[in-house]
Amino acid sequence: MMKRIFSGILLLSIAVLVLGACSNNDSTKQNAEKETTGDVVATVDGKDISKKDYDKELESMKATYEQQGMTADQMDSKMLADLEQSVLDQMINAELLLQAAEKDGVSVEQKELDAELEKIKTNFADEKQYEDALKQNELTEKELMAQLKKQMTVIQYLDSKIGKVEASDEEIQAMYDQYKQQVEGQKQTPEELDKIKPELEQQILAQKKDEQTTKLVEQIRKDNEDKVKIHKA
Repeated sequence: MMKRIFSGILLLSIAVLVLGACSNNDSTKQNAEKETTGDVVATVDGKDISKKDYDKELESMKATYEQQGMTADQMDSKMLADLEQSVLDQMINAELLLQAAEKDGVSVEQKELDAELEKIKTNFADEKQYEDALKQNELTEKELMAQLKKQMTVIQYLDSKIGKVEASDEEIQAMYDQYKQQVEGQKQTPEELDKIKPELEQQILAQKKDEQTTKLVEQIRKDNEDKVKIHKA
């Protein structure tokens, strides 16, 4: 439970949406340095991505796969290589997003961070359980707050670039028709449209945001590929 709560915090939430989707394999290979630089796996416009952070994210992603029934031992060499590349691309994209946000003047106030931290703490029974979770994830509260600040900065930046998205009645009806067909195919009775309309609307809005986010990150990656240096052998 505690690992699952913090796993969503440690990764920039928006980066998860574009995991592996915005990698530019050709240019990544062109920029890759064959030698390993020890504690650094990549550099993004002068900012290093440490091997320690990379290994931590890789283990977190492996744990996610394991929860879905796929252990690392069951992966062949290609699957493992693809996973490793995806995690690295995810971290590079996240750093590019953060840098773009900072260059755009996006900032998060301390009171906003404090409010978000309080929301996180509501997932725990008491302060001790929260502190135990920090230890289990090898985090200090200061490090957690730093991750939160990055995440919130990126989210604000994306909101400013993507703007408002809407779901039309036609789109909601189309999604409901898909849902109804699937449920009836399983010999079950579908919910009435009015009852699940808010949920369908949220799904459509999320899909649209995901699509626009992916396009934005792809463009940012393309525009800044010359600033990305891969050190991981």
